[in-house]
Amino acid sequence: MEFTTLIVKSVILVNFLSSQGSSRYHVNVAVMETHPMGNEIAAWDLELQEPMKERNVRDHEHSKPTDEMIIDAGYPSETHAVVTDDGYILTLHRIPHDVGGTYNRTRPVVFLQHGLLSSSADWVVTGPGKALAFLLSDQGYDVWMGNYRGNTYSHQHVNPDIDKKTYWAFSWGEMAEHDLPTMLSLMMEVTGQDTFYYIGHSMGTLTYYTACNYHHWIQNATRLMVGYGAHTAVPHITSPVFKMLAYFANNLRWISDNFGVDKFLPSNWLIQWWASEVCTVEMISQRICGNVLFLVGGYNKNEMNNTMLPYLLGHVPAGTSVRNMLHYGQSVNTGAWAGYDCGSDQLNLKRWNSTRPPTYKYDVITAPVALFWGENDWLVVPQDEAALAGKLPNLVLNQRVDEDAYTHLDFLWGMHNMEKVYGPTMELMEKY
Repeated sequence: MEFTTLIVKSVILVNFLSSQGSSRYHVNVAVMETHPMGNEIAAWDLELQEPMKERNVRDHEHSKPTDEMIIDAGYPSETHAVVTDDGYILTLHRIPHDVGGTYNRTRPVVFLQHGLLSSSADWVVTGPGKALAFLLSDQGYDVWMGNYRGNTYSHQHVNPDIDKKTYWAFSWGEMAEHDLPTMLSLMMEVTGQDTFYYIGHSMGTLTYYTACNYHHWIQNATRLMVGYGAHTAVPHITSPVFKMLAYFANNLRWISDNFGVDKFLPSNWLIQWWASEVCTVEMISQRICGNVLFLVGGYNKNEMNNTMLPYLLGHVPAGTSVRNMLHYGQSVNTGAWAGYDCGSDQLNLKRWNSTRPPTYKYDVITAPVALFWGENDWLVVPQDEAALAGKLPNLVLNQRVDEDAYTHLDFLWGMHNMEKVYGPTMELMEKY
């Protein structure tokens, strides 16, 4: 029986590799050379039985929470909790004014929303003078940072007895329908402002566009929406993580065995294999090949400050659900911007009151939108970005970042972001 299971696993993997084309994907047997069982297929089975544990290597210095990093930088910090209409407890972080400033209810409000596998820490971790949240505060903005359900800061529920399966049964669709409007409403209530700027990265753009389909007041209250690595459908994605998720999207047993049942926890052997596919010498030397976020989004040595890497690795990945990752995989397979397909007519009827999930619309995104995109983005390739740009009804800027190697995570931590992205963003904000 065990031998048969091993053969099945190996055949499935070989079929996946073959389907992707030998020029792009291959098995690098070197990734298993340090395993006690060498390169035998049985070694893979052992890894499957021992899924990746969340690493406990994050010392406090390199993984300080967002509010503490803000205080250490000399800025005022607030932490707010809010409950969604379906019971998830979310945490927001706020920098109400700059260093030495005072509270002022006339300050323009800007909301920063993180992307996939990330958190509010993305916007402050590189420190004053570099991180976008601090730069915006210095320019006179009241800065708010959201955290979606399931990440480091938003992992609680009003029902303390909720089972894991129920808790983790969400994707970016629920974040757009419930989380984002709840956080924006709290921000507007606390500040007394009826308009805001919105800056999103990655999934933070997808959820904004989707939220506009559910809550029309959001686009009406948005002075300007800025998208970094923005996307809706991603059929041409090049990330090997999502290529594999797309291939196995209909094999939920295989997904649960290797990616986690509810929370996204990919097996060690998958991390090793993905690393063998994409890791460069620079990535290996910086010891980031075991971090799934870099395997999703890519690495650009031109923009990475190596002294910052321990701090970045102390905050990512920040957690999400398997369903959220599968939802991305469905987009790769269908090329559609649609709700999560529950897998059967019966389940879709229960969730959507229809046998098929809804397809979202672009014409409701009426707020002014500015896009910044990278030529080497693994998650949002230029072809998919261009498709999005062509469908937005109020696009005011579609700017390629002036660097051929610029990739998905550079929007957060790139050393030249003030010149290439953040400076142009703040100049544009002054016009709206």
